[in-house]
Amino acid sequence: MEELMNKRHAFLFQGVGSEYQRFLHLLDDEQKQILDQYCSIVHKEIELDLWNYLFNAKETKYDKMFNDWIAIYTCDYIVYLRYIEMNIKPEIFLGYSMGLITAMACGKSISFESGLHMLLNIYEYPQHASRKEEAMGVVVGMTCSDIDHIIQENNLKYHVEVASENNDYCIVISGMKSGVDKVMSIASNEGALKVKEVNAPYAFHSQYAASGIERFISFVAKLRVFDCMTPIISSFNQDIIQDAFDLKKELIKNMTSKMHWKASIEKIADKGIYSFIEVSLDDSLIKFSKLINTDYEFSTYNKLLKIKSQARKTI
Repeated sequence: MEELMNKRHAFLFQGVGSEYQRFLHLLDDEQKQILDQYCSIVHKEIELDLWNYLFNAKETKYDKMFNDWIAIYTCDYIVYLRYIEMNIKPEIFLGYSMGLITAMACGKSISFESGLHMLLNIYEYPQHASRKEEAMGVVVGMTCSDIDHIIQENNLKYHVEVASENNDYCIVISGMKSGVDKVMSIASNEGALKVKEVNAPYAFHSQYAASGIERFISFVAKLRVFDCMTPIISSFNQDIIQDAFDLKKELIKNMTSKMHWKASIEKIADKGIYSFIEVSLDDSLIKFSKLINTDYEFSTYNKLLKIKSQARKTI
C-alpha cells in the first residue's frame, strides 16, 4: 500500500452510461452515511430523490438517464474522497465527457452543488432547440481511419462524426440517428467485433450538440469557477489547464468537440506518469484505456479496496 501512495497517479473520471445500483455493495457503512448526506444536497438543489432511486428503485421527476448521470457524479465524488482518505493522491486529472465536471468538483474548481446544476442544464439545453433525432454509438474492432472511410464512402459526413478515439480499436461516433445506425450497420457487416448504441439521446461531442448550446454558454458565463487544485489535461487538445478562465472554455468544448482519449493518456505518460486510477465504482474507462499501452498501470476502485484489505491482514 505504501508503494501505491508514493507513485505519481493520474485520476480518470468517467462519463455517462453506467448503472450504479449493482455496485453499491462496494460502499461501506461510513460511505453510505456520506452518500446519504450528499443525497440530501441533491434533493435540496434539484429535487431528485437519489437515495430512493439507488436503493429502492423509486422513480423521480426526471428520466432514468438523468438519474444515472447524477448517481455517477455523486458516487464518483464519494469514491474520490475515499482515495484521498487512503492517501492515494492525484498529480493530474483527466475527465471523459461528463467526467470533466466531476473532476472540477473534486478539484474544488466548482462546488458539488454547481456540478448538479450544470448537469441539469446540459440535460435541459438540447430540449430548448429544434432538433432532429440524434444518437451516439461505439464501434469496437475498427480504427478511426476505418470509420472515417465508412463515413466518406457513404456520403455521411453531414450526418455523423467521430466523437472519440478511445483506443486504436474503440471508436465513438455521434450525429443523426440515421447516420449513426448506418455506420454501425456497415461496420458490423465489414467485420467490427462489436457495435453498440450509447445511452444518450443527443449527439454530444459533435457539431449537432451546438444546437441550443447558447443556454449552456450563458450558464457557464455566470458560474462561479475557481482555479483547480489539481491540473486537468484536456481530452480535446491535451493542454494542461488549471486556471478558472481556461476551465470555463473547456466546459464549452466538452459539449461539441471531438475527444482524443488515447492521445490524452499517452500525453500523461509522456510526463512520466504511468499509473492511472479510475475514480468510479465501475471499470468502464479502464476496460478500453488499458489497451492503449499494456505497460501502463491501470487500477479500479475495487482493485484498490482489495489491496487495502490485504495490507490490513499483513499488519
